[in-house]
Amino acid sequence: MKSAVLSRIGLLAGATITAAAVATSPAAALTYGYGPWYNGSQRGAVAHFEKHGDHFKVCDIKSDGRYATIFVYDKTAKRYQMSLSDTKNDGKCHYSSAADGGYYNLPENHWFLITVRVVPEYGNGYGEKSYEIVNNA
Repeated sequence: MKSAVLSRIGLLAGATITAAAVATSPAAALTYGYGPWYNGSQRGAVAHFEKHGDHFKVCDIKSDGRYATIFVYDKTAKRYQMSLSDTKNDGKCHYSSAADGGYYNLPENHWFLITVRVVPEYGNGYGEKSYEIVNNA
């Protein structure tokens, strides 16, 4: 009986540690307000955005030798703001946020054009697609 109780305590502790690890990953801890945004009909790249904290997530979702990238253009200031890429379809995405500082901290009340692209394109219809948002969080 004593070993069964200890075994259950061990399983519970393991489950608690696993749940805590999953809850602290960027994907699990954040609900994105925008997305999924795809590069086009071939869907080789996907991106998400959350205004609160300027969180971006970009994922390569096709094993084709290309990589996923987003380009962020500040339409209000008329300048390129930042880019973010994910180079492998390995189930892991790349993330950025205002906490990374610099260009990752988007100005408030500006309009942005976010272009989701697969690179290199090779003119095979993978292309790109752009989305507009106002960062007013």
